[in-house]
This record gives sequence, structure tokens and C-alpha cells, in this order.
Amino acid sequence: MKGKRNILLVLGLAFFIIAPYFSFVLTPSMRKIPDNMHEVVYYDGKLGMLNTTTLKMDYTNIEIKREVSAMHKEGDVLLIMENVSVKDKRTGEYLPDFNMTTIYGIDPYTSKNVPGYGDTNRIGQWIFPIGVEKKDYLIWNSDMDEPYREGYVDVNDATGTAYYMGEKKIDGVKTYEYTGHQDEIYIGPGPEGTPPEAKMYYMGDQTAWADVNTGLIVDYDKHVIQYLEFPDLHKLPSDLDMTAELAGNVSVFNMSKVGEDDWYDRYNAVISNHVWVENPATDSLYMVGNEVVAKDRDGRMLPEELQGYSIDGVNPYTMEYDSMFSDKKGLLTFPIGVEKRDYELWDSQIGNISTAHFVGEENIAGLDTYKYVVSTENYPIGALDIDGMSDRHAELFYTGNTTYWVEPSAGGIANVRQEGVVSAQFPDLHTIPENTDSEIRMEGKLWILSQGARDIDMVRHVKVIGTAYDEGGKVVIIEDNTTTYDSGTGEKVPEGCSISIHGVYADTGEEAENYGDAYREGLYIFPVGVEKRDYMMWNSEISTPSPVDFVREEDHEGIHTYLYETKETRKVFDPTPAINQNVIYTTTTKYWVEPNSGLIVDVTMNSEKKVDILNYLIGIPGPLWVKAYSINISFTNDMVKEMVEEGKQSAELLSLSEKKIVVTEVNVSSTNLLDSVKAAEQQKNQVEQLSGKKVKAVDLHYWMSDKSVEDTAKEAKTTGFLLMLLGAIVPILLVILGIAMVVIWVVNKPKYYY
Repeated sequence: MKGKRNILLVLGLAFFIIAPYFSFVLTPSMRKIPDNMHEVVYYDGKLGMLNTTTLKMDYTNIEIKREVSAMHKEGDVLLIMENVSVKDKRTGEYLPDFNMTTIYGIDPYTSKNVPGYGDTNRIGQWIFPIGVEKKDYLIWNSDMDEPYREGYVDVNDATGTAYYMGEKKIDGVKTYEYTGHQDEIYIGPGPEGTPPEAKMYYMGDQTAWADVNTGLIVDYDKHVIQYLEFPDLHKLPSDLDMTAELAGNVSVFNMSKVGEDDWYDRYNAVISNHVWVENPATDSLYMVGNEVVAKDRDGRMLPEELQGYSIDGVNPYTMEYDSMFSDKKGLLTFPIGVEKRDYELWDSQIGNISTAHFVGEENIAGLDTYKYVVSTENYPIGALDIDGMSDRHAELFYTGNTTYWVEPSAGGIANVRQEGVVSAQFPDLHTIPENTDSEIRMEGKLWILSQGARDIDMVRHVKVIGTAYDEGGKVVIIEDNTTTYDSGTGEKVPEGCSISIHGVYADTGEEAENYGDAYREGLYIFPVGVEKRDYMMWNSEISTPSPVDFVREEDHEGIHTYLYETKETRKVFDPTPAINQNVIYTTTTKYWVEPNSGLIVDVTMNSEKKVDILNYLIGIPGPLWVKAYSINISFTNDMVKEMVEEGKQSAELLSLSEKKIVVTEVNVSSTNLLDSVKAAEQQKNQVEQLSGKKVKAVDLHYWMSDKSVEDTAKEAKTTGFLLMLLGAIVPILLVILGIAMVVIWVVNKPKYYY
């Protein structure tokens, strides 16, 4: 009995010792954020966003899910991941722009942010601590994470004070109410799509109700508004990067098609005009790029003359070109805020200023516009080089109308229509081109005294190798390379091969003294634009001029020609090395010449040379003349066909001589009128309603859902009861049990009888 009584005393004393441990050791160790924390809280709310088209706020009912999980500890610091997702409550679609993941590093006992941990160097409270007090707290505002990282706000703006406001019971849970407010904090430039000079400001109000025992936020309400402060929009945007598209028909003269049914390349064209600000050097000077790309509907590039690229200095307020940074004059485009008057615009069609005349007002698809017309008549715009004719060119002239429909407030061009033609005044084209490079193929028979007869193929390559200028005009230096082949063996026939250099007056076809490799006279070739008369032409067979007589006009092989003939028999000295003496030369040579171009489309030649045989053999003149050489040649059939086609084309080309024709015709307008009108109207609204103003851009108001409030209140009650049980009730019960056991021990003290 005595032993049991002593056990009561020991237990009583033990309860006295353990009770303070529960109050001062065990329970405080539980007043921290657990290492395995995982919470999901839902919020209901309303999100308003500025509609940049209507410039009004569009509101959407949303649901926010906030999931918080403890990751791991780094020393005494607990890392916590917070995932926030937002979805449209009506459609159930997530709004990805508002989803975010945040990493915090906190002291689990105090719930304070620990600098140097997490994804941002934060200070202040993450949330309220367990055992929250009736005092104000410094709280980190996670809305400021990005502006803080970007350097737009400091720690003073990234934190706010949660002011203690009193007590409130929520779902049976006693809470402390805290409120905070932040106003007019600059958080950086506006979002993409707004001018770079636009500034974003933040204003926020929030109220939290924290359980007095656990610090759990039982209910929460937050309202955030972000404002955009716009700069003066009556200027060219410093981030301008836009492309206007015109489409329609473009026709371009193609000289290689002369002689065909249609001399023009015709395109179903799309012309893109890309304008961008290369560098906003100062507030009053922007370097503006402009690129014009013209393609057909299949994406093939149109001719080079329809393309364009430049970078120029422009005053963004007046749209005037800066003479220090551009060789252009006038205005780049209509200024923002046009008036009912004329404007001087730079006109790339003529490379000069054109006047855009105000002609009235017009409503296009519901948009009021001012109408301006640029009219140009026969304006000289330069010269067109002509291949092979460096001494002459075609003068170019532009005639056209460009009509602009301009929204007056913002100067936005709602529609453009351009109709224009470039005409070329051609010079006299009757000249030998400097790029002449042709090959003439002939065939026939050659007989030489010492060799006999053979069939031959002759190739004559004629090429201009240089130019010079003489008092008589331009001289083309021509290399005449003749090669003769034995048709049977393919071997060269030396007697039929020669190379000679001729200086020829380009306009007349006559041999020019002092420019060839020998003295020559007469025509080298028929002049461009032959006449019905006789000529003297250099005869390379006998190295002297021969008469060429006009015979008649006739159609030959499908083309109209002048027939000329050299028909003669005469004694003449022949300097050919194999002969080098007087010969009796006989020839009948016929030339069929296209009269406009002077092009020989066919030739037949029958020539013979007789020599004084005694003089030829022993150098003593005698009475006997013997045939030493004869040739019978003509153009090949294929060569005639080619020359006929070339003659027709050359005649057509020469028909342009001293005439004026259209070389480019453009008829284009805006590709999508409704889109252009919509863009102009949007620009108008932005200038009128946003210029120099501060407008609401984001309006976000959200609060804990009823279900989350209910669940959090239950959790607060459970956790609060557990903390109270271990921190107060259990220690008191232990003390009571200890006292009871000591009392029992005293009462049951043994009685001793003496």
C-alpha cells in the first residue's frame, strides 16, 4: 500500500513538470507554417480591360484559383510556390496572360519574407503570422514583383502597411480586420501596342480578415486599378511600324516584246508601303524608313523601278521632311489634325513636291473624311536609258491622279486611289546599237584554182567592241570575224577566214577613216533606215568600194524588203596574199534589206576572179585570163527565218523613233476599304479620347468565394482548437491531475500508533 501511495506522488509531480512543457515548448513549436503545407483557395471576381478598339472597358466575371505549396527548406528558410490561374467564369476558358507562378522564401515562424530567397528579393510579411496581434504589419505586395525587378519601384512602393481596424466574427471565427491602400504608383511603361511614352500607374485597396489564433486569412477582398497615362498623340508615333497595301493593275513596257501582239508585261499587282520609325532621334526629329515592295499575286517581284527604299529625317508633329537629314521636301504624309486646305506632299512618282488639293468632304462606310486630290500633268521625271545607245535616251513624263480620303482628326488615310502613267519620248533610234553582237551563217560552194571545188559553211561574227566620237558623229568599232569550214571535213578553209576591224559611223553605216585596221570607204553596212537609192559599199572581196543599186521593193520570205544588187565586171587590183595582182572581178550579189532597220534578211552572192595566168605564174603579163577563184554562197534557210523575225522586231522598235508612248501604267487602290476605314476610325478615337489623358486600363476586383471562406473558417476553428488544447487546456488538466494526486497522497498518509 505504501508503494502505490508513492506512485501517486510521483505522477502528480510529473504532471506539474510536463504542464509547462506543453505551454512553453510544444505548443510554440507548432505555431509555424508546416513543412508540408498545401492550400487551395478560390476567389470570385470581375476583370475589366480597356478595349483599344472601342476605348471602353470590357468586363468579365472570373474565377481565380490560388494554390500554395511548401517546396523544401534551405536552412531555416521555407520555400513556397504559389500558382495562380484565372479563367472566364462564363466560358470556363483560362486567361493565360494572368496566370503566374511565384516562389517565396519565408521564415516559417514569423511568416516574414527572407531577403535573398525566392524569385524576388522581398521584405516584410508574406502573410500574417500565427498568433496575429492587434497592430499594423508591413506586407509585401506581390503585384509589385515585376515592377520591382525591373527597377520601376523601390521597396517602399513594393510594400504596404496593413492597418489594424478592429474585430469581426466570420462564420463563427473571431478575426482581426486589416486594410491597406496604395495609390498612384508608377510601375513602368504601357503594355505592348501603346506608345513607348505611355506610363502605367497602380492603385490598390485590400482588406483581410485574419483568424486571431492561427493567422489564417478567413476572408479577403482586393481591388486593383491600373491607369495608362498617354502622351500627346498629335504626332507620329515613335514606335510606328505599319504597312499599307494597294492592289490593282500595273502594265510595264517591255522592249524585248516589241514586234509581238502585246508590248507590255501586265501584272495583277499588290504594292506594299511599309513605314516605320527607325530612330526617334529627338522629340522633334524622327528617322523614318519607307519601303515600297511591288509584287504580283503569285509573289513575284515587279520591275525594279516600281520598288523603293529610303530613310529620312521627319518632324513628327508637322510631318515635314528635315532638310538636314533628307533630300526630300514637303510632307511625308498628312499631319494629325488636317484642315480644309491644300497640302504640299512629297510625291515619289515625280521626285518632287505635289499639291494635294482639298476638294470636299465625303462619308466612307460611315466615316467622315476630307478628300484631297493630287493631279500631275506631263511632269518630267528623268530619262530612260536605251540599251546600246549611250548617246541618246528617252525622256520620261508622269501624268496621273492620286486621291486621298483622310480622317480629319487623326490624319489617318482611310482610302487611296492612284491612277497614273509614265510616258517616254523616244529620240531618233536610227543608229547602229553599241551592243550589236550577231552571228551570220551562210552556205555554198568555193572553188580555188589550186584546190578545186568544195562545199563550205561560213560563219561571220560581227561585234561592236568600242565606241569613239568623230566630227561626223559617233563611231562604233566593229570586229568582223569570218570563219569558213569545209562542209565535208569540218576543217577550216584558210582562204575563207579573216578578221578585220572597222570604224563605222553609227548613224549612216559608213566606214570612218582612222578607226579601223585599214583605210576603207563607202558603206560597211546598210544604214538604219535605208532609202530607195544607190549606195557605194566596201567590198571585202576586192578591198575597194562597189556600187549597190536599188532594184525594187518586194516581199521576201514573208517580210517587205528593198532589193539591192551589186552587178559588175571590172579589172581591179586584188591585195589578197594568194593573188596580189590585177584580177578581172565579176560578181552578182543581191541583198534583201528590211527598209526601217537596214537589216539584211537574205543574201545571195556569185563572185569570180580571173587572173593573168602568165603574170600569176612567172610575173610577165599575157593575154590569157584564167579563173582562179569563185564563190557561190547565201544565207542558210534557218538564218533567213531568224533574220526575218529580227527584221520585223527591229522595224517595230524603230517605229518608236521620235514618238511618245506609255511605258508604265498604274491603277491601284486600297486592298480592303473596310479595314482601312476601321483603322482610320480607331486612330481618330485614340487621338480624340486618349491624347494627353490618363485612362483606366485594368480594373480587377476579387474576393474569396463563399466556399473558401467556409472551408478556411473550419480550418481556423480546428487548428485554433488544437493550439488552445495543447497550449492551455492540456496543461491545466495536467496541473489539476497533479494537484489531485498530491491531495490523495496526503489524505492517504498512513497512521502510526505508538
